[in-house]
Amino acid sequence: MENMLFTELQDKHVAAWNEKNVARRNELLKDIYANDIKMYDRELTLNGLQAVSDFIGKLIAEDPVYKFSVVKSIDPLQNSARLYGQIETSGGVLNSMDFFVIENGKVAHLYAFLEPAPKAS
Repeated sequence: MENMLFTELQDKHVAAWNEKNVARRNELLKDIYANDIKMYDRELTLNGLQAVSDFIGKLIAEDPVYKFSVVKSIDPLQNSARLYGQIETSGGVLNSMDFFVIENGKVAHLYAFLEPAPKAS
């Protein structure tokens, strides 16, 4: 995957994770994720595009404050990349690091690391 494609991955990933319209979100996801994507975080494993889209929809529907944004541009390495972001929620801000494993030009595995952002003093 070339650097330009990694930039597209970043842009579409962020757009998809903020997209309220299900049809638009599904189109964005199809462009960058494999149909059988596996997404992992500490509490769950999601299997397939529909499960990921449903999960995003649930996050957006349950928290009117929810917003995902990039903190540091995507950092590619061979067939993988990491992306540092922040997630605004009603319960506070979370720092995130998404780690992508790319197979056949699409994200096959997505590891989402989340932690509460340090409180400003």
